[in-house]
Amino acid sequence: MAEQHLTRGRHILFDVWGVDPDLLNDVARMRAAMLDAADAAGATVVDDRFHRFPVQGLSGVIVLAESHISVHTFPEHNYAAFDVFTCGSHVDPEEACRHLLRELHAERWFVRRVLRGMEDGIVELQEAGAAG
Repeated sequence: MAEQHLTRGRHILFDVWGVDPDLLNDVARMRAAMLDAADAAGATVVDDRFHRFPVQGLSGVIVLAESHISVHTFPEHNYAAFDVFTCGSHVDPEEACRHLLRELHAERWFVRRVLRGMEDGIVELQEAGAAG
């Protein structure tokens, strides 16, 4: 039996709907909301990078010493997809999500929590049938 390793990170997949499309197109406002979310979570910001697409939508990432917060927005659907991945016990990724909810005024949301670094349930790509 393989030795069980401790969790190395908490990863939250965070989907929000019913968000103002103007906000979902606004890099400055989204960047500020995500930086504030990182601060609320107790994370250390290292860098950030955002790209606004020509027609609509944006993608962005806040690089943290403890991992990252990223977003992809779809203003035409009033929808955004966030990843909040943190390592260490001093950062609270759920607080980052709560802060984003307050900033975005989302009508609806869905959260998936994943513990990263756990070997149970991990399948190697070759074992899953990937070409090798």
